Amino acid sequence: MDKGYIENGFIVDVSNANKTSEIIYELSRILDLPDAQSKKVCIKLGAVDLSSTELTSIKALVESMNSEIEFVSTSSNITAKSAEELGVEVSVLENKVPTPEFNADQEKVNKELEKALDKIFGDENVEIKTFAQEKDLKELKQAAAEIETTQNTDVDTISSNAQIQETYETSSIVEDAKVSSDELSLIEDFNAVLDSANENEGLDIQDIDYNLDDLRKSLRETEKLPTLYIQRTLRSGQSITSEGNIVIIGDVNPGSEVIAKGDITVWGVLGGIAHAGSQGNQYARIRALKMNAIQLRIGDTFARRPDSINIPYIQKTDTFVPEEASIRKKQIIINKMHE
Repeated sequence: MDKGYIENGFIVDVSNANKTSEIIYELSRILDLPDAQSKKVCIKLGAVDLSSTELTSIKALVESMNSEIEFVSTSSNITAKSAEELGVEVSVLENKVPTPEFNADQEKVNKELEKALDKIFGDENVEIKTFAQEKDLKELKQAAAEIETTQNTDVDTISSNAQIQETYETSSIVEDAKVSSDELSLIEDFNAVLDSANENEGLDIQDIDYNLDDLRKSLRETEKLPTLYIQRTLRSGQSITSEGNIVIIGDVNPGSEVIAKGDITVWGVLGGIAHAGSQGNQYARIRALKMNAIQLRIGDTFARRPDSINIPYIQKTDTFVPEEASIRKKQIIINKMHE
């Protein structure tokens, strides 16, 4: 059963939990949020095996929070059987937005996108835009070729460093395809650090942030992915999945979910669940004007909001500093974009 939006719903992902006690703790922590009160809860359980007694305890916990289980998502046959015995529906919350083809008719692509997004958000008279337009793609490729011809540096390596990326964005490289000596020196220093990291011997692989070759390959693959551009806010109970990158102009509210094969960028407050690199890409990034996510996932690594910062709402302000989440030493680290 394909469900894209649960009216008055709230998505909870506890698929990282390995036993009942962990599921109950995570559920109680999340359902205690004001936004999660009196909702139809969609629980993603993963592969954990739950008996009917254990599932009954989880069901009782949800009901004690003035909510009810809409359905559970599980890959365990034992849990699915237990849910059937208790009359709990087993389903999958998944909304895969069709991947645009670069050579496809753009009008046809936009109609397919509108149809898929209307299924998630409901019918709205909002224009659907996508970066996967053939004209724009050619211009980007031409600009990249001019830059590569003018300099002997690795563009892929440049885009992997936030400081260098900021320098490129604020300089006139695209306009006149020139690089200053200071920029070249910065690039060379960064490349030297990466090469040195890969030549280190006797170090545990977990002590090395990333492998240069894998990083370059990942960046190239991410750049080739189509990007879904959405000018809407995700409400509680909404889920969107894409086989490319996702850019959202709006907030991602608590209880909603965004899953992308590539990067996720939210031009607003990220307060729900975000999973970048859903097919195992550990070099994927999650960016937002403000990180307040209940849970972040990059590849197979996950992190949740600390209990000490368990605040469902962010005060409105005009001074947001964009933040970026990435994996360093097997952990998800959040940095300010200007750092």
